[in-house]
Amino acid sequence: GLRNIYDVAIDPFMNIYTRGNTNDGVGWWIRFIDHIQTGDYGYPSHYMYFTNETIPALCDLGKGSGTGALFMDEPSWPTKYNKQPMMVDWGLNHIYIHRLEKDGPTVTQEAENFIKSSQPTDLDVDGSGRMYIAAWQGAGYKGNPNKGYVDRVVPADWKYKPFPELSKLTPTNLVKGIRSASATARLATQQEILKRGALVDPTKVLAIAKDSKAILEVRVAAIFTYTQMTGVKGVDALIELSDDKLMGEFALRAIADRKSVAQKSPLAPFLNGLKSDNQRVQVASLVGLGRIGKAEAANEVVKLAVTKPRNFSIDSLKKDKSTKGPHATPNSKIIVPHIAVQTLRALNGVDASLAAIDSPAQDGAIWALRRMHDTKGVDGLIAKLNSTDDQSLKVKLMDALARL
Repeated sequence: GLRNIYDVAIDPFMNIYTRGNTNDGVGWWIRFIDHIQTGDYGYPSHYMYFTNETIPALCDLGKGSGTGALFMDEPSWPTKYNKQPMMVDWGLNHIYIHRLEKDGPTVTQEAENFIKSSQPTDLDVDGSGRMYIAAWQGAGYKGNPNKGYVDRVVPADWKYKPFPELSKLTPTNLVKGIRSASATARLATQQEILKRGALVDPTKVLAIAKDSKAILEVRVAAIFTYTQMTGVKGVDALIELSDDKLMGEFALRAIADRKSVAQKSPLAPFLNGLKSDNQRVQVASLVGLGRIGKAEAANEVVKLAVTKPRNFSIDSLKKDKSTKGPHATPNSKIIVPHIAVQTLRALNGVDASLAAIDSPAQDGAIWALRRMHDTKGVDGLIAKLNSTDDQSLKVKLMDALARL
């Protein structure tokens, strides 16, 4: 549902942020976006006239050209600049920080200037905390081998510390690298562990995931390393972790991370997650159920598809084509019902959605049905249209049928 994404910033909790590179105007400019798995962000067919069926961006930044992205998580960097996504804009000759605040299952943000550069394209940070910025200065749109440069950026009090040669570490010392406060070190350690395969004991990694004294970033890195090491064999341990208040979201995401594992996993921990008072756990459970793919889960999923009704007045259907919808209006309240609808679609939950038309989830159920091109769903909508005297419901049903 997005256009022309150049790079992604991934935080230690597997949240993904982008600064779009769209620039085709008509109500779709540069956006800063929190990517929620399975979410529909609208491009190109829904963002203008069906925006209430999409997840809005966090902010609209107008003209520009978003390129490189990095989530900075390095202990050698000052708190002011750390644990935030940094975004490069080639068109605006600048690198920005988007300061994030949690907002239920998503975030809010405030953008601020960070470093001025000349046509910057990308940035990265090494294991010693040195940032590098690639700039195309004077290279135009096609590039030029004789143009451009690389900047190195370090904090004022930065001191060089050599990065260990991971390939020479013993398995025991290698696994300790997951406990690093550096995202770069954790990632490199994960890759080396996975490269060694059976030479590394997965229970040593699982012990880190279970360590309540470890920082959350470390425990999450351990969970995703462990699940890649063990596949289906590791599911039971992850189910046990799914009951942990801090780790539940990540354990569920890890179980469902690969469909080959998810489709052999039980429904119970995900159905339990739907009842959580933590919306992030609810979202992880919904996404996981869609990936497991067992249609019987739809009866529980539809209960979370409780959303406000769309504006179905005839006047709204005749609105001026120049009218644009709320493309960049943060709205954490819509996330759970939106993902519930997406999961119903993934499960082809026609029966559950038809049954929910007379429930508090009426609007979400009809929304799901108008996005499922299924004969049974169409027949069910027509039958309901012919049997109800509720004029408001009739308009909703007719709208769904017209869309189909």
